[in-house]
Amino acid sequence: MRYRRLSPIRILALIGVLICIAAAGTVGFIILENQSPMAGFLTTLNLLSTVGMGEMPATLGGQLLAVFLIATGVGILLYVFTSLIDFLIGGYLAELLEERSMKKKLSDLKNHYLICGFGRVGEQVAGEFSKSGKPFVVVDADSASIALCKEYGYLFVEGDAANDEVLRKAGIHNAAGLVACVDSDAGNVFVTLSARVIAPDIQIVARANSEDSRNKLEKAGADKVVSPYSIGGREMANLMMKPMVSDYLEVVTGGGELEIRVEQLKLSGDSTVLGKSIKELQIRQKTGTSILAVKKPGHNFDTNPGPQTILEEGDVLITAGTPAETLTLEQLITATTATS
Repeated sequence: MRYRRLSPIRILALIGVLICIAAAGTVGFIILENQSPMAGFLTTLNLLSTVGMGEMPATLGGQLLAVFLIATGVGILLYVFTSLIDFLIGGYLAELLEERSMKKKLSDLKNHYLICGFGRVGEQVAGEFSKSGKPFVVVDADSASIALCKEYGYLFVEGDAANDEVLRKAGIHNAAGLVACVDSDAGNVFVTLSARVIAPDIQIVARANSEDSRNKLEKAGADKVVSPYSIGGREMANLMMKPMVSDYLEVVTGGGELEIRVEQLKLSGDSTVLGKSIKELQIRQKTGTSILAVKKPGHNFDTNPGPQTILEEGDVLITAGTPAETLTLEQLITATTATS
């Protein structure tokens, strides 16, 4: 844990001021009180430390010098005291409380996502999760990235994402998925391998810059491998060849006033919609969402499910609708026999 240290400049300035005042006080008592150099120095030291000097100076000049040294000593003590308070309250103690608060939040997380690497790609991933209201934790060893997480208010764990203890601290055992998007392909391979060993069932999406790295990431345990360069290339080609299609997708996926979300919803064993057909449930009429596809366990996607399609336990629905429409559908299919 890092905490704020007393500034070296402040410490050197304080030492310099003390030396100058001590020298001036010593010389003053030698001249004004006819003291020896050692006696003048000890008198000055006693006054600066607010211990006192015993007998009062005989001359008016010596008395004024004593008052000055006493006031200076009190001022220096106050300065040191306020510096220590600033060090404790503004630095160490504040970061200690922040760390405890972060640990509490991390321990309470369930079904969250880990974003390993907070570079350009990781920042975009975090923005999408934040926009969708999905809980996530950023894992990064770079201090600048951690400072940016603090600025955004994101939960984070500082450390190497390939380190098992760091992943455990980020709650990998309770996580729904992990995004490996550190700057290097080798780093993503190590992160993926570590995550797969610790949490064999976790969903892992990894970034790859080359086809060779894609193969290595898949062997390391990544469920999906994404190349930002290939995605960007396809997007640029589509913008050139099919500009109106790209404009439409930009509008319906959140770039415009209308936002259409494509979501996946899995049917549990106690849902009230089980055993009923899409037509019987009147999903389109009741929720406004469209069912694009149905994935039954052990089967391929039915990309054009008919109205007579019966919904069963374990089915995954791919739907399209606005956030409000999707929420209505989610409430419909998650309703259980106990609550209906």
